[in-house]
Parts: sequence; C-alpha cells; structure tokens
Amino acid sequence: MIEPQGTGRVAVITGAGQGMGRAIALKLAANGVQTVLVGRTRAKLDAVSSEIRAIGGTATVAALDVSASPQVKQLQRQLENTLPQVDILVNCAGEAFIATLENTGEEDWDRILAANLKAPFLMTQALLPLLRKSQNASIINLASKVALRGYQPVAAYTAAKTGLVGFSRALAAQLRADEIRVVALCPGPVDTPMRWKATPDYDRKLVIDAESIASTVWHLVTLPRGVTAGEILLQSVYYD
Repeated sequence: MIEPQGTGRVAVITGAGQGMGRAIALKLAANGVQTVLVGRTRAKLDAVSSEIRAIGGTATVAALDVSASPQVKQLQRQLENTLPQVDILVNCAGEAFIATLENTGEEDWDRILAANLKAPFLMTQALLPLLRKSQNASIINLASKVALRGYQPVAAYTAAKTGLVGFSRALAAQLRADEIRVVALCPGPVDTPMRWKATPDYDRKLVIDAESIASTVWHLVTLPRGVTAGEILLQSVYYD
C-alpha cells in the first residue's frame, strides 16, 4: 500500500532495488523527496527503504513487474488514491543481454524489449495524469550509450535503448505544452550489479559510479519549470 507522506515532492523510481535506481532513490530521498520504490524483488526494495529511513528520508515499496500492464495499472490506482501528484518519474528498470544475433532467440528479443522499452511506456502512460498535476514535473529515462553508437554483440539491448531515446524525444515534444521535461540519460558502463553479472571481467577503468548518474538526475529535476535538456551522455574518459 502506498502511504501519503506530507505535501512535498514525490518521485517514483523503477529498478530501485539496486544499482542506478538505488543510487537515484537515495539521492532524491536525501534531498527531501518522498520516494516510491518500484521493482520486482521486495527484499531488495525493503533494504533500500531501510537505507532511506536511516538517513531521515521517506520511502514506500511497490513490488511488481513494470513490464506487466495489469500490475502497472494496479500501481496507478494506488498512487491516484493516495497522492496528490507525482513530480518525478525515473524509468531505471532494465535488463542487459549480451549475445550475437545468431544466438538471440525470439523470447530473448521480446524479454529485452519489454524490460527496457515497454516498461517505460507503461509507467509513463499510467502516471502521466499525476505528473500533469505537478508544478515542475520530470520524466527521466535511463537509456544507454549504445543508443547513440552501435556496439556488438548487443543487438536486442541496443534496439531497446535506441527505442527508448526515440520515445523520449517524441514524448518531450508532446509534453512541451505541459512544460514537463523528458530527458534520456545515456550512460556508458556503470558500476552496478547488472554490469558485473553481464561482464564480470570488465575493465574497471571504463566504468563510472552510480552516484554520478544520481547527481545528474538530481540536477535535472531541480531545473526551473520550462527548462530541459537533450540526451545526456555520461561515461568514463577512457571509454570510446
């Protein structure tokens, strides 16, 4: 159950149980934003919620699959019944997949596009009415540098993240009249559990910290109403 916590700013963060989502949630909560932590694994979300409470912040947990429309609609109803508005939506949930095209099955393709592209679409569509009630709303989509330049062997992941950049551009144009900023962050490799699970022997010199992503998100969501940015690339100076 989502519980209202005062009248301050509210952020909904998907993929909040670890990695970039966790870092973003902690950054926002440390600056007085009420956080709604969304992800598939309740234990991870509960752990982040405990971290937030330990620094004096507020957080509620919503365990669900953000690529499943019925579950997203249920979350929408809960939020609409308990919150006056949503000020920040961070679509951070995602899934990596490294395989050549020959080794990419149709189920793999569908799963990666669902996690990285369908989920932001569902969440944004569901929360747009609440975002429109904000005095300074932001939608931040975590894409990837692969969306700006082709790399192999990540065809499915690249297709999903490139679609997310295109979705962000189109949505920014649609919501210009509402003065809702929509920004796609396109980081290179980031120090997260997903990164090391996918590539455990990756060169650490090529990886940036998740806190850099969180600080960038905080900068964006504190811009004055009507001020926005295009795609933002964040990466190690050693990454090509």
